Amino acid sequence: MTDWPALRDLLTRGPGSGVTGVHTSVQPRRDDGRGWPPASPVRVVTRFVHRPPHDWFLDHGNGDISLEVRETAAGQETDETQHGGQGLEFGPRFPWDLAPSPARLVTPTPSAALAEATGLDAPAEVRHGGRDGWAVTLGVPSLTHPLRLVVDARAGIVLVAEVTGLGYREELTEVEFPGAVPDSRFRWSDDLAVEDAARHRRRDLTAAHYRSEPLPLPGFWPGGRDHFTPDVFDGDLGTGLLAIDLYTDGAPAGTPSMAVLIRQPPHTPPFEPGWVADPETFVHRWRDGTWQWTLALWGRPLTPEELARVTGSIAAS
Repeated sequence: MTDWPALRDLLTRGPGSGVTGVHTSVQPRRDDGRGWPPASPVRVVTRFVHRPPHDWFLDHGNGDISLEVRETAAGQETDETQHGGQGLEFGPRFPWDLAPSPARLVTPTPSAALAEATGLDAPAEVRHGGRDGWAVTLGVPSLTHPLRLVVDARAGIVLVAEVTGLGYREELTEVEFPGAVPDSRFRWSDDLAVEDAARHRRRDLTAAHYRSEPLPLPGFWPGGRDHFTPDVFDGDLGTGLLAIDLYTDGAPAGTPSMAVLIRQPPHTPPFEPGWVADPETFVHRWRDGTWQWTLALWGRPLTPEELARVTGSIAAS
């Protein structure tokens, strides 16, 4: 038997060695306050390698790699970030502000929120991802709902953090402790550069193709289509994946201020590049006979009637 102060002390000690694994987060997405658009959680899966105290390799999938390396120069630490796609903020993010990262599970302290947390129940022995852990429910002053943690029984890391009342969860799986991690893992290698270049070529070919072919744009848009400035920023001619920025500068007040339209093959994981994966966006999803579609908006969602007109006005392709 143990208690929360003992688990908090374990987290303070930390893993003390390299850590690899998969970080998965699920966050609730914004709605209009009345359950519209329907629930569409943001799910992000990131494979990571960590070398204490500050070095991270992150594979976000789809060829999107980030490196976070703190180098020592002239006796002082300096931060250097290189990435082929979006980066992440690193380091503890307590109080729990629903902004996930693998760092705050692997290196969760120091943390004012954990220091102020109180145990609401006695820790219980559990298994998670093949590892022994302790599950504990905490009261955290910065949260209106209890925070549940699963603390690794030996390694001093958090395996699960969830706020069930808010539909929020982070977890680590496939966790291993390789000990020494080579410097090469945290360098922008030739292999990573080749993969990044191939990804950019794929995007460029798609954009060039649609300079001479019609885009699958809505024929109807709230406030009119006069303010559309479409821009293809990602795609794959082989699969039909297509992501289009729909800039709406000068659109009438009360209409969506910016949107992204994404077309992708059915039965594939949702493609949510950049700010599309921000839970503050409003997201509509639908399928037709050939594709699945995602429409992400800032400002406000489409009404059900507007959405029906938009989806019905996209030419079959």
